[in-house]
Amino acid sequence: METLLESFSEGFVERGAVVDVVVANDHGKSSSETIRGVRVNRCGSRGTLAGVSLSPSYLSFLRGWNGDLIHSHFPNPLADLSILLNRPRRPVVLTYHSDIIRQNRLMVFYRPILRSMLKRADVITLATPNHFRFSPWLQPFESKCRIIPFGIRLNRFQEPSAIPEKVRTRLKEKGDRPLLLSIGRLVGYKGHTFLIEAMKDLDAVLWIVGTGPLESELKQQAVSLGVDSKIVFWGQVHESVLPSLIQSCDIFVLPSITSNEAFGLVQIEAMVAGKPVISCDIPSGVPYVNQDGITGIVVPPRDSAALAQAVNRLMENPEFRKKCGLNGAAKANREYRESVMIGRYWQLFEELIH
Repeated sequence: METLLESFSEGFVERGAVVDVVVANDHGKSSSETIRGVRVNRCGSRGTLAGVSLSPSYLSFLRGWNGDLIHSHFPNPLADLSILLNRPRRPVVLTYHSDIIRQNRLMVFYRPILRSMLKRADVITLATPNHFRFSPWLQPFESKCRIIPFGIRLNRFQEPSAIPEKVRTRLKEKGDRPLLLSIGRLVGYKGHTFLIEAMKDLDAVLWIVGTGPLESELKQQAVSLGVDSKIVFWGQVHESVLPSLIQSCDIFVLPSITSNEAFGLVQIEAMVAGKPVISCDIPSGVPYVNQDGITGIVVPPRDSAALAQAVNRLMENPEFRKKCGLNGAAKANREYRESVMIGRYWQLFEELIH
């Protein structure tokens, strides 16, 4: 959500809008600054409760705000409450990223707020049809829903980038073995444990990029299975290094196992670089972005054997692998370009304002 918020804000500024971004700060003081033309308002917070910032100034921000349109992102209970409490007399566009998954036990308390927010929104935007298909909350509001795919800045992944020395060194170490790449936080729903288990049946090298609470556990799993020599844990890498990592791999793997992975922007980064993608058939936008047999392979979640079979199928069929890469690049350029996303939202905003 943070990556897209940055893209939206800067894209709207480039179109001539004055943009206020309202976020909760990580401490008690409020602050405001302008970053690349975007006015960023950080509202002081007194901590969090169930992942929600306790920020009274966030809730009151809209009282003195006189803009033309509110673009809110869900899930964000703080934003929902701010809009419902202040009742702004201006259009509200709600970008619905995903259902609430992790705090699902609290839905008994949050359900009335969610329904009120969906009722209040003038338009609800979704990144894929799957977001509507798999969400029980959106069904009564179908007439309000519009599909506008997410987009990213593709150029940095299309153009060959200079390969840093540490990447070149790792490429030499892998030899002739195929290179798999997975990027994401090391948390349970990302499914890394199944990808590591799949390495038992693969003569390949796996690069895992990211950090998280499961890092030590995953490294220990690799040692226990005897596949640690095939796996490189990169940890957190700088944004400038990501394109060279993606361009260096043969196959990109997104092994996420639950709908916490609502879209998978990183799939697009791999697709635009011409890399086939392996992902899982989860009830979210992930298998809509990566189309089975067209841009890559979609396998059942939590199935290490299926992941290994998918890798072998792609490596044993160079023409199929190349075709998937070309199809993915074409789809990314057609549907998932940041400028296309901004243009579609801008048209929607103009409709609502005028």
